[in-house]
Amino acid sequence: MSSSPTGRLVGARINRKEDVRILTGKGRYIDDVHGRGVLSAYFVRSVVAHGRITRIDVEAARAMPGVAAIYTGADMAAMTNPVNLLPPMPNLVGPTFPVLAVDTVRHVGDPVAIVIATDRYTAEDAGALVDVDYDVLDPVISCDDAFAPGAPQLFDDVPGNLIFTDEASFGDVEEAFASADRIVTDVLDQHRWSCVPMEGRGGVATYDQATGGLTYEASTQSAHLLRIMLAGFTNQPINQLRVVANDIGGGFGLKFAICREDIAVCAAAKKLGGSVKWTEDRNENLTSAGSAREEKLTVEAAVRNDGTLLGLRVSMDMNLGAYPGMASAFAIPKQILFMLPGPYKIPAYAYSVRVAATNKATYVALRGPWAAETLARERLLDKIADELGMSPVELRRRNLITMADQPCPMGTGVPLETMTAAETFERLVSKVDLDAIRAEQAAARAEGRLLGFGIGTAFEPAPGTAAYWANIGFPAGSEPMKMRIEADGKVTAFTSQVPHGQGHETTLAQVIGDELGVGFDDVRVVFGDTDATPYSMMGTAGSKAAMMATGAATVAAREVKAKVLEIAAHMLEASPSDLQIENSVVSVKGVPTSGVPLAQIAMGAMLAPGLMPAGVDLKLEADTSYDGETGGWSSGSHACWVEIDPDTGKIEISRYVVVEDCGTMINPGVVDGQVFGAVAMGIGGMLLEHSAYGPDGQYVAATFMDYLMPSAPEIPEIEIDHLEYQAPTMIGPRGVGEGGTVIAPAALMNAIDDALRQVGGTRIEATPVTPTRILEAMGVIPRE
Repeated sequence: MSSSPTGRLVGARINRKEDVRILTGKGRYIDDVHGRGVLSAYFVRSVVAHGRITRIDVEAARAMPGVAAIYTGADMAAMTNPVNLLPPMPNLVGPTFPVLAVDTVRHVGDPVAIVIATDRYTAEDAGALVDVDYDVLDPVISCDDAFAPGAPQLFDDVPGNLIFTDEASFGDVEEAFASADRIVTDVLDQHRWSCVPMEGRGGVATYDQATGGLTYEASTQSAHLLRIMLAGFTNQPINQLRVVANDIGGGFGLKFAICREDIAVCAAAKKLGGSVKWTEDRNENLTSAGSAREEKLTVEAAVRNDGTLLGLRVSMDMNLGAYPGMASAFAIPKQILFMLPGPYKIPAYAYSVRVAATNKATYVALRGPWAAETLARERLLDKIADELGMSPVELRRRNLITMADQPCPMGTGVPLETMTAAETFERLVSKVDLDAIRAEQAAARAEGRLLGFGIGTAFEPAPGTAAYWANIGFPAGSEPMKMRIEADGKVTAFTSQVPHGQGHETTLAQVIGDELGVGFDDVRVVFGDTDATPYSMMGTAGSKAAMMATGAATVAAREVKAKVLEIAAHMLEASPSDLQIENSVVSVKGVPTSGVPLAQIAMGAMLAPGLMPAGVDLKLEADTSYDGETGGWSSGSHACWVEIDPDTGKIEISRYVVVEDCGTMINPGVVDGQVFGAVAMGIGGMLLEHSAYGPDGQYVAATFMDYLMPSAPEIPEIEIDHLEYQAPTMIGPRGVGEGGTVIAPAALMNAIDDALRQVGGTRIEATPVTPTRILEAMGVIPRE
């Protein structure tokens, strides 16, 4: 019998099962991994942004008691293969670089040596004794610097510091602009900010000298991908390499794929024949882990005077930093530009992009990595509405793609179906009295107060469609799942997902419990172990789990259930179609008093197969996958109210409303948590967080004294309304983890611009929106 309640689990606000261990301090994070003989690693990092290493002296550090080994870039190059993470594709130039810097350092924090010692304290003290001399070179900080004639070159194999270029055109762009009543141009210069997970990067590598096996316990979002890449870079046979991911303190895109430190730690463990542990501290995380969102876009819109959008032209420069990650050099810029027309009828569209190598840390994926498109587009729409003297609500209404318009292509030709951005927008507008807002603003101005109101809407590929991902350059793929019923009737499911805060153990258990008729607590979800879980390159990324992992769980559960019912049909002398499983008991529908416990069937199939019905499949397991059917989109619309202090430039968000549609909610509590966190992240990214560099390439936000994180006082109460559109697919849920971070900056910035317009202030074109920028826009202080 089940040990926990059953019934309709999907849709219930069930407490997350993983929270029991996490909130009571029983989770297992990288810093919780201890063992006899585990050595600690510390990376010596460059203190200059760009320079030649002329001398590195490790002898004093090597002589320090407790130091097991020190490997310089040259040492590590002899133990590993050079790194190049980019695929061969047109207009993409992928530099090849060593695991640790050998001759040249290319950003502050570039690792130049790894110190291995008995403990972290000793390793850090020894690292301070490593003496490195540099011939300092001129740094390349911005895209303009990178593309300037005669600019210093970061890599010999990347001429002109140009990593990637791309351009495309859809529809008759020339005609659209020639026939327009007006052309409206806007500029967005978005700053660089960081993922900042609670737990930084890290891993524990253990090499078994007896078997030649290497195990890497890592803080990663993609265990199988990490395994493949580690095998190649460390020359470890992949059948003797295991990656394990346990509890992970957040990722937000940072922990996708591989970092150079992973390779170095594993290579050091192999060389020493033991265990080596590295945990990233906050200074390393902010300085070296990577950051994102540094793009400059110029957007032109061809518009009729009645507000009809005829076409868009966009040019974008992206600052990639020094070392390209696996997807950031090509997939993220393509995603930004393919998504930019968004949920609007854009009959003509053209874009071009340049991606620059600079002396900054790696550009990484950050929650909703395409978000620049929503920010640029939604701000442009407000500017168009202002120039036309039209309500921003009415302008959007005239151009949004509604459900009645679908199926239809979006502006980049990707087919759209069951995309509900317009419907979320109308639901949002129904909650807003724009006339009352304008009256309140006028009354506030008379009192010397400055209020603003902004909106934004968007949709996201969660998981998108095969056609969409083909355009981005990533295969859509299918989602695998293994599942079995154990001898006691409990269920074990093996997923390729690697959750890092999203609650997969809970939501997948809810889905499986409903499908199999077992209790929530009777389902165990196994993740993160490449020796146990099915292969998937992506792991947890791109908000695909809600649909894809749920789909895989549903397919696997139904296959296992069919086997159970076939066996029970013989035992109960009934047709399988007449049977049901409730509370872990198989019975004839309508006759629940006469049934067979699931545990009895499972135990008989495993331990006494000779006593079971003949001619049936007694292996109560499934190894299946889900193809995603026609895919799906999540949508959302946000409204933001702000008050700006005209004397200090401080921005206070007084109200925030979200209408979102992620399809069927598996667990409303989990959905709310994702929306709350995502909106907070978007607000923090616009107002506070800044991965700032000086003109010499020095990183100037290396602690939380300078890199400002949002806290409770900065985040308003967030009102959420769920649309829950039921798509005609087998799987109803869609992803919800990223939309809040994507749309929040747009709604917030539109509210700020709305407030500034009332006092004749200039438009904010560069972020972050600091009080200084507000006062400059208002003319209170001169621009720097």
